[in-house]
Amino acid sequence: MAIRKPGERHRYHNILRRRGKGRSVTATLSLTAMVDMFTVLVIFLLQAYTSNPVVLVNPENVSLPQAEQTKELKPAAVVTVSKENVYIEKVLVASMEEVRASTDWILPKMREELIRLLQFKKAEYDQQLRNRVQSIIGNQPDQNPQELDWKKITIQADKDVNYLAVKKIMYTISSAGAGQINFAVTKKDSEQTAPVVE
Repeated sequence: MAIRKPGERHRYHNILRRRGKGRSVTATLSLTAMVDMFTVLVIFLLQAYTSNPVVLVNPENVSLPQAEQTKELKPAAVVTVSKENVYIEKVLVASMEEVRASTDWILPKMREELIRLLQFKKAEYDQQLRNRVQSIIGNQPDQNPQELDWKKITIQADKDVNYLAVKKIMYTISSAGAGQINFAVTKKDSEQTAPVVE
């Protein structure tokens, strides 16, 4: 083996070697540092996304009231009350004229739609419970379904809607078998949407 003069040698190619005291035209990139940086970015973005996976879409024709005391948004069926109509999960169930004109506290079409929706949510909850029991029997990690989550309702009501109309809607929701009723509001110090427990 030949004896060579000690000095700096480029490991990739002879052309890329430094010659004398002049600066090299090429620069090597450290992939380890770049991979570490991208790993930290991915972990940060995943944590930011999973912190609150529930997104409540605010319709254009509904301006939510503001509140100072709020709680974190939880998954629930959404009842949207605009100045003109009432929707359950984007399905039109009543107009505000029908709600105001109704002498009865229960709105029949809305009640039927809520009962159908709550039965569907209960079937989903029962399936999660069965999956949990099977995972416990099989000694697998499981996700604990929250008890009575399927009964929760979030109301997105416009701030200019008549209180009596909202009260009729709440009474109809209760009569359909719903549990906890939350109101979606806009937090005063920011534009983030969150429900307030009623």
